[in-house]
Amino acid sequence: MKKYIGNEKGNSIFFILWLFGIVAIVFLLVANIAKIYVVQAQANSSVEQAAFAGTSVLIEETTRTIEEFDGSGISAAQKFLDGGKSIKEQIEEKQQELEDSGRTSDLAYLHALNDVLPGELEEHPLLKEAFSEHFSRDPSLNSRIRNTAQSILTDNNANPEDMDITLSTEEWRIEVKSTATFESIADKKLIEVFQEKVPQKGYGPKLKYLEKVYE
Repeated sequence: MKKYIGNEKGNSIFFILWLFGIVAIVFLLVANIAKIYVVQAQANSSVEQAAFAGTSVLIEETTRTIEEFDGSGISAAQKFLDGGKSIKEQIEEKQQELEDSGRTSDLAYLHALNDVLPGELEEHPLLKEAFSEHFSRDPSLNSRIRNTAQSILTDNNANPEDMDITLSTEEWRIEVKSTATFESIADKKLIEVFQEKVPQKGYGPKLKYLEKVYE
């Protein structure tokens, strides 16, 4: 009888150890699945922020071009045809109208650019020439967009070396592809450590007026 009880205890201990091993494996698998989703979300957030950062460079360049055009003598014909209003004044009027309807200041400005500039670029060749000078002939613009986007990826622990950034000529927006690195949670016995790059793609807001600039 004692021998039988001893065997039962030994079997119970073996079963408990086996059960703990199964629980540990399941825990690691669940933890790794959860981490994959976290890294995926991180990668998605990173590329979205990078695309918005790249877009902000284009918007800054747009604002600078408008200010330089309005302050120069070549804007006289445009102001005459537009009832004395500069390009900036027309955009500010549209922005205020959009803000009054509930848009945030930044979003209202973006929509104002898309509403006002296409028609103005179509109507005033000198304005279009000013934009072409800044956007098509400025060798530093692309590098500024790229560097700004890469810095965002670096700050968010993504992989800037994997970044591919383009200006879509169909949607007229900045599109960024990159990755974040998933490293498995492991006990180095049952499950080994491994790494995998998780790819994602992010999009900036549309800048419809650029179609007129680059056509």
